[in-house]
Amino acid sequence: MVSKFSVNRFEAEDIVQEVFIRLYLHYESGGEVQYPKTWLYKVASNICINTVGRRKQTKHIETVNELDLGVCESFEFKIEEDEHLNIIQNALSTLKEQEKLLVILYSEGLSYKEISTISGVRFTSVSKSLSRALEKLKPLLKTQYHEMLNQ
Repeated sequence: MVSKFSVNRFEAEDIVQEVFIRLYLHYESGGEVQYPKTWLYKVASNICINTVGRRKQTKHIETVNELDLGVCESFEFKIEEDEHLNIIQNALSTLKEQEKLLVILYSEGLSYKEISTISGVRFTSVSKSLSRALEKLKPLLKTQYHEMLNQ
């Protein structure tokens, strides 16, 4: 989920580490978590929103090393996969933070109740808000995929 928030690999690793530190500290201070999955998503999404909101809109170029290339069957597949991820991230970046959060949580397979708890959107409004966000993405994704295929 964290990597879908337009953060690079290193930021994602830091965010995940921060989430588990907060969970540990929460338990150490005597706190209880009734729904751990929901709690983790809520904390992670808040940290992601804060991280993306604080930094300037710059693109990070990660160097490709031999280990990264060895993960995929071929270099061409890796390039194509990266292009698809870039298209999706570009489309998501056009959404408001709340809309982006709803789409990401939905893509993670969370229930509307879990999405409501994590995002703060009323349960009765999750479906409509999510539907609107997905409708905004449709033309962007169609256009960007069309452009990529016709290059």
